[in-house]
Amino acid sequence: MITIQDTWERAFDGPAREGIEKLLPAFFTSSRWFGGKAKTIRSARFADILRVDMDAASMTLAFVKVTYAEGGVETYTLPMTASFGQSADRIRREHPAAIIGSINVIEPKGSKEGLLHDALCNEGCAHFLLDSMGRRARFHGRSGTLVASATPAFDDMAVDTRTPVSVMKAEQSNTSVKFGDRVMLKLYRRAEPGLNPELEIGRTLTSRKFGHSPALIGALEFTRESDDEPTTVALAQTFIPNQGNAWEFTLTQLSRYFDGVSGLPPHQIAPDPSTIQEVCSPPVSRDLFFGFLEAADLLGRRTAELHVALGATSSDPAFAPETCPSSYLRSRAEAMALSTTRALTLLRSRWATLSQSDQAQAQRVLDAEPAILARLGVLVMIPPNAMRIRCHGDYHLGQVLYTGHDFVIIDYEGEPVRPLAERRAKHSPILDLAGMIRSFHYATHAALRQRLGFQANDTATPDLSPWAHYWYRSVRATFLSGYRAVASRAPFYPQSREEFDILFDVHVLEKALYELTYELNNRPDWIAIPLSGILQLFDASNTSSDYNEMTDRPEDENVPRPATQPKG
Repeated sequence: MITIQDTWERAFDGPAREGIEKLLPAFFTSSRWFGGKAKTIRSARFADILRVDMDAASMTLAFVKVTYAEGGVETYTLPMTASFGQSADRIRREHPAAIIGSINVIEPKGSKEGLLHDALCNEGCAHFLLDSMGRRARFHGRSGTLVASATPAFDDMAVDTRTPVSVMKAEQSNTSVKFGDRVMLKLYRRAEPGLNPELEIGRTLTSRKFGHSPALIGALEFTRESDDEPTTVALAQTFIPNQGNAWEFTLTQLSRYFDGVSGLPPHQIAPDPSTIQEVCSPPVSRDLFFGFLEAADLLGRRTAELHVALGATSSDPAFAPETCPSSYLRSRAEAMALSTTRALTLLRSRWATLSQSDQAQAQRVLDAEPAILARLGVLVMIPPNAMRIRCHGDYHLGQVLYTGHDFVIIDYEGEPVRPLAERRAKHSPILDLAGMIRSFHYATHAALRQRLGFQANDTATPDLSPWAHYWYRSVRATFLSGYRAVASRAPFYPQSREEFDILFDVHVLEKALYELTYELNNRPDWIAIPLSGILQLFDASNTSSDYNEMTDRPEDENVPRPATQPKG
């Protein structure tokens, strides 16, 4: 227990500060948003503390510098407040993971015991952070100033202190707080100097009135004189009522699909994926998808509309479309080759720990290393007029909400493990297509694994693998076809089959190799999914062009030609 003189806010001014800092390593390692769990914390020190006085309570917003024994330093954002009596009991009961430690405050008239804890589980603190955006407030610390801002959409939200507050449990690297069914506030836990892509893209999409993402309504940014750009601390967006994310929706639809094919006559076999353009013709095949082909088409269109919005002509250098110079293509190819070598080196080191079936696939991938590197190296053959724009950067089914009749795209942070500058870079939008295609592949295998687990002892269970592959190829083709219907006339869209094939194959392969590293480090029993994804790109029986699959649908003549599209 930390003893504090006078008031709990004095804890950061006197000797109690060191005691609190000693509690932080254990608090961080037990927090789901902390990204350094694989390392050993050497120390956690307050780099700056901003005090916020409210009518009913006080809060401090701290930046904590975490130093690791293995080397490296990261800074984390930690809002703190104290609770006593019944309020402390509620925190113990409802938010035990938010507790930093126990405190004993010695006041002139006696002492009281309570808890120092994360302030986001205090409704008053959460409301104050949101309200500060609307007031364009400023809070000063020793090293900088926290600046609040709001867009014109803020006043339309009508959030007041009576609006119920709930801390979302699904977040991993950040913390989100929902205010009724109107606003979502996201606090970025890891503080990196520079604009977070989600804030930057959110401002742009909101100003361009893109209707299939949450509208940005406010932000908190920490500015220092020594930094070129402010550090994004938090943002607030409109809350989108939904039925879950597209990953959950897809798994539900796959379960219905497997139910359907399991009930087919024993002699019924899965159609040949090479005839994929006829997937909508046989009534039995179309019925088995339970409307998911239409959903995949719509998702493809929404993805294209996002890229059209992000790829529009702009005077802002951060969003102006650019060509792909040879230097960019070489650096991307070299980075891919380096990450590939690391992934395959890791695979070799873990080979003996894999199951026999996974070992067989892993050996095929290891034997294909020269071919993999050669395939990635083809990227340098892209013509210099190829375009790159700002993209989502970490696009998959989990980054899309399903409303019951439409899709809304969220979470524009990019891959959290990558440096901020890399997440803000411009790339071919095919990067996002590859991410979604890999997500469809993952969903197919996840649903199949679940199905086989349920029916492990049923010897009469039909082999669903061919049907799973048919579902994947059908949905993939439909998604890409929907995308092309909207994006094919945009200047960033590949202008030839060869250019599309190179970009698509390279980015899908890069994504599968990234997944390989992730699964080896986190879920080795899932390694078969990225291994099969890598091998599919080198399977002679699977050589149909995805560009060709996309050309069986006429262009959508109702889509306006972007201003940057050359005439003639």
